[in-house]
Amino acid sequence: MSGDTQRLPDGWHRAAVGGLWETMGALQLGFLVSEGLTPQDRLLDVGCGSLRGGLHFVGHLDPGNYAGIDIDGRLIEAGREELRQAGLADRRATLRVTDRFDVDGLGEFQFALAQSVFTHLPFNVITRCLSCVEEVLVDGGRFYATFFANLDRRLRREELRVGDLDISLDRDPFFYDPDIFRWVCEGSSLTADYLGDWGHPRGQHMMRFTRRLS
Repeated sequence: MSGDTQRLPDGWHRAAVGGLWETMGALQLGFLVSEGLTPQDRLLDVGCGSLRGGLHFVGHLDPGNYAGIDIDGRLIEAGREELRQAGLADRRATLRVTDRFDVDGLGEFQFALAQSVFTHLPFNVITRCLSCVEEVLVDGGRFYATFFANLDRRLRREELRVGDLDISLDRDPFFYDPDIFRWVCEGSSLTADYLGDWGHPRGQHMMRFTRRLS
């Protein structure tokens, strides 16, 4: 682990990804398994952080079938330590630090997930993410992404109250109309489906993007 990470307080990396460590990790795995994830599938974890969900995925998937990317190298290193402590260091998880969703060379994936990533991103950055993930999904591959849903008028400017959070049109955390994801996928190999409430404890909803090559 890097020196910077060692100087931080114990457990900082679990709090930094939103806490609810065991709850959210198990929830992510359970959801994707309900959507068809098997140990033989390959999964790309976008914004994997310190592997709150990644620990569960690495334990579930066959060795070599998990790849995670994140902008924060300290969280990635903390995730590596979590894998070591869980006895999963030999399962050949691939972890990469990138600030532009660089997935080149990671191979192809049947599944991808962005848990609490779109909630923090302006829309043009989300567009980059979708474009990059599109390129590494197999035909029929699915990308799941959580977000805060604005189900009111599209030109809403007022903040949206979700639980104890104020969600904004133009600052982090962001809300989005589900139809904007359908719109941005027009002309691509992706189709977007709004799945809605999936049991997230902080009220994030789910989109599913499916790649069809023909």
